[in-house]
This record gives sequence, C-alpha cells and structure tokens, in this order.
Amino acid sequence: MMDHQLIERTQGFLRIALPMMAKNRVPITPRNYAVWYQYVSGDNAALRETVDAILKASEPFTEEINDMLYRKYCLETNEGAVKKLREDLKKMLTAVLGELALMTGKAEKYNVVLNDSVEKLSEDLSADTIRRILDEIIGETRAIKGHNLEIQRKLQETTAELENMQREFERTKLEASMDYLTGVANRKAFNETLAQLARDAVSEDKPLSLLMLDIDCFKAFNDAHGHLVGDEVLKFVAKIIKDHVRGRDCIARYGGEEFVVLLPFTPLGGAKILAENIRLYFEQARLQTADKAKALGRITLSIGVAGYRPGEALVDFVARADKALYQAKSAGRNRVVLDT
Repeated sequence: MMDHQLIERTQGFLRIALPMMAKNRVPITPRNYAVWYQYVSGDNAALRETVDAILKASEPFTEEINDMLYRKYCLETNEGAVKKLREDLKKMLTAVLGELALMTGKAEKYNVVLNDSVEKLSEDLSADTIRRILDEIIGETRAIKGHNLEIQRKLQETTAELENMQREFERTKLEASMDYLTGVANRKAFNETLAQLARDAVSEDKPLSLLMLDIDCFKAFNDAHGHLVGDEVLKFVAKIIKDHVRGRDCIARYGGEEFVVLLPFTPLGGAKILAENIRLYFEQARLQTADKAKALGRITLSIGVAGYRPGEALVDFVARADKALYQAKSAGRNRVVLDT
C-alpha cells in the first residue's frame, strides 16, 4: 500500500506549530511557519536550542528575531528542502504506479511510465518540468478505462496527493530562488537565468544586456537611520527597479545593496536609456519613513551597463558590467557608465 506517513507527519507538525505560533504572537507567514515547522519537527537541533532559550527568557518574537531565525536556520536549507521534496516525489510515484500496475494488470505500461518519470526526477528540474511530469502521470491514471470502484477511489486519492505535492514543490522551489528580504530573485536564480538567456541570445541572434546597480553610500545611510530603515529602503529600491522592467527582464539582488537586471532582446543603447530612467527616478525622489514622521533625504544609484558578446564566458560578461559600475563610482557616483 502507498505510504501515508509523510502526509500524516506534516499534518501533525502543522497542528502543533500553528497554536505555538499563535500563543507566542508570531505572525503566520510562510517564513515564520518554516521556522516553527522545523522547531516542532526536531530536525534542527541548533534552531530548537535558540527558540527554547527565547521562550525560557520570555522574550517577544519581534519581526527582527523572526527574520534572524529564518535567515540563520531556514534560508540555507531551502535547496535541501527542494531535494527532499524531489526524493519524496520519487518514492510516491514508485509506490503509486506499482499499485496501479497490480490493480489494472498493466504492469508493462506503468513500468515504462515509472522509469521515465523517476529518471526525469533525478535531474535538477524546474517547477514547470515537475508539473509536466506529474501531469503525465495524472493523465495516465485518468486514461485507464473500465476499472472497478476500488481502483477509481485509489486514482482519485492518488491524483489529489500528487497535485498537493506538486504545489508544495513549486512553493519550495520558488522560495529557494527568491531573496528573502526584497522578494526579487536571488543570486543563484540570477546565475541560472543568465545561463538560459545567454543561450537564447546566441540561438536567436538577439542582444542581451546587463545592468549592475549599486546604492551609493548605503553603509553611511544605514549608520544614520538604522538597519530596519535600511531594509525598507532595499525593498523600495527593488520595487522601483521592478516597476521599470517588463516581460522577460529579470531583476535580482546580487548582494548587499547591489542589484542586477538582465535585459533580453535589448541592445546596449536601450539598456542605457532604462538605466538613466532608473537613476533619474532616485535622484529626484525624496524618502521618508512609512508613517511620514521623518524625512530620510534621498539615495542615488550608480549603474554599470554591458552587452553580451556571443561565446564569451558568463563570468566575463558580469565582470565587464561590474567594471563599468566601478567606473561610475570612481567618477563621482549617481551616474551610468557603459562598458566599452
């Protein structure tokens, strides 16, 4: 029979974690739930020790503490969670298709489907590819004609479980590719997207441009206004940059106060215009706290721009944009410099 222990275990931890979060006034968000799920599961001894110490001291779980727990104990495990989900999918598919083969007498057909699906799941797949694999499996189970009521019930149950696991995989994969603070892509996702867009640029003979943006004197801003305000400014900068891009353009947080934007099908001239528009927005904007009680002045951006040269190493492409950014900083900041 198909193993339900994984689902029952998850539901059990859910029933424990949510009341504990409510009791300690921890907002029910995906990040906070990830922390408390690991806490009640006992899988992370260091996290459990830290949370126990906070509980023992009767300290409140402030937003700052919740962010610290997620960053320190959960953020680095996202990729591991994706791998674990992939293994869970493989186990479930093996069990499900084995049962269906016995119940329908179509062992040969299901062995082909099983072997093909498990082989695909062994690769480092995107959520879209996982969806296609599961859709194939679900389609196979629904296509069988003439089975009895027990098989019909099993198919309905299996389909629901596969679809739930598919959604969980997609959610976890998304979190693993997202910057926890700003909500844009992280550096890992940027590298993956860059590789794909570079291949597309070569195969379709289209331009690909890269912006590398850095907030000028951000350390001084943080020192003056505090890191919580600084975090809000990082989120604001990410939002404004995102508002300026479109379509397949990809924005990512590259590190600290540095962002990158990939612009497929965009020549260097078009990339420079976009960079100037972004720079000018921040030059003219005047920042204030969310409650409008305090003026924060302004921030400016320095931006380096480079165009991809077909066949060059991607690290060299990024390095040229970074060099242009350095030149913008050296020339006085708050300016756009093109790689030449």
